[in-house]
Parts: sequence; C-alpha cells; structure tokens
Amino acid sequence: MELVRNGDAEEVEMEASRASSPVREARIHHTSFPGAVRQKAYHFDGLGNCFTKEWDLSEGYGKEFCWYHVELPKGNQKLALSAQYLIDVFCPPLKLQDILALVSNGPFCGYVDGALVFRVNSAGPATSKFTHRLAARVTENCVITVSLGRVPRLGFKRMEKSLLYEIPRVENPNSIYDEIKGRSNLTVVPESRLESESSVTVIKEHVLEFLLTMNHSEEADNPVPRSVSNLIVHIVDTHMDQLQDIVTTLELELDAVELELDK
Repeated sequence: MELVRNGDAEEVEMEASRASSPVREARIHHTSFPGAVRQKAYHFDGLGNCFTKEWDLSEGYGKEFCWYHVELPKGNQKLALSAQYLIDVFCPPLKLQDILALVSNGPFCGYVDGALVFRVNSAGPATSKFTHRLAARVTENCVITVSLGRVPRLGFKRMEKSLLYEIPRVENPNSIYDEIKGRSNLTVVPESRLESESSVTVIKEHVLEFLLTMNHSEEADNPVPRSVSNLIVHIVDTHMDQLQDIVTTLELELDAVELELDK
C-alpha cells in the first residue's frame, strides 16, 4: 500500500478540481477577427455633450453614460460566425448569455443578467438589402447595440462637418459653368465670385439622388441625448427611418419592374 503525503494529496485534489471545472482563460482581450465589424463608442456627460471614446466597454457614473455600437457585415455568414464576432468585441465583460440574447434569431424582450435586452429581426438572408436586424442591451449607465449593416443617422458628429450645412453645387460635366471654369485661365473672373465659389461644395448627382430618397437628415442634425432613455428613443427612431428607407427602395424597384413589364 502506497502512502500519500499531505502535500501530494492537496496537489491531487487541485488537479481533480481543475479537471472537473470549465477552463477559464485570463481576462486578456484577444482579437480573433480584426476589422470584421465596425465599432462606434460614445461618452455622454448628461448635459448635452457627446464625445467619442476608446472601446473599453466601461460604464458611466452619475449622469454620465456610454454607448457602444457594432455593425455586423451584411455577408452570407452563418449565425454562429456573427456570434463569434460579438464575442470577439464584447467578451469580457459580457457573458455567453448576453451574446446569445443579442445575436439569436426572432424577437425578444426581457432581462438578462440584470440588463434589459430587446431584439427585432426581420426574415430573410443577411445579404439582402431588405433584411433588418436590431438588438440592444441597456443598463443604467451603458447601452450596447448591434445592427446588421450601417444604419443612417445613427451616430453623432460635429455640425460643421455636415454636408447639409454646405453650399451645394451638383457636378455636371456638360454644364456651361464647368466649361467656363475649364477656360478660367483665359477668362477674367471677378474676385468676389471667386470667394463665393471657394465656399461651394461640389456633390455628385447620385449623392443628391440618395439624399432625396432618404426620409431623414444625416447625423449632424441629431440632438445629443441627456439620458439613457433619450438615447434609446434616438436608436429606435433611426431604425424606424431605416425601415422607411427600405420600403421606399422596394417601392422604387417595384415601379421599375412595372414599367419594364408595360413595355
């Protein structure tokens, strides 16, 4: 009979305990899919000011709160791959139950680990431009959202960077204006006209057509939320605008098909 010393017995018990329990890696963030998703992070001071911040998944304090948003690619990937993308950017601190609540199919609304989680998914493949998906995880001082593809007017940026606040001129190579501008080295142009034209922003025709089909303005018009509830209203509102854009696009395509059938 072989005797086991106390030290050896303790070591055997520790090995058995490690073997019977799930393996936990050190809390070091590893990026397995760099650049696979688009990420946005904002910090709100609760007084009407907004700042971009690093992706540290920290929460705010007092009136301050944070928002972290992920755009999943509109590719033909499996749902499990989308879950891996979210695990890559959200874990830690999120747990597996949080990831499943954010990325699973079908509608959902409830509490998961002390946070309010709601999810809205439309039927259809992720590659379709008519497929719409939104999920959010809300706590007292932090909001995490996940969307399929880009959502127009969702983020925030400075007013002076908005195209809506520029003096526009649509690019048209056949216009008389462009012909005159091309011969500007032979034509005397008044200095006042040069100064006014220097503040003009040239936009392409397809950009103008896109803006006309939108039922909303761009990010610069967004009022900065002062509370988490205001932020949730903004997120839902922009997704409703996106749904309206999808309906408008569908109507335009149906009209085009109808015209082709009438020929």
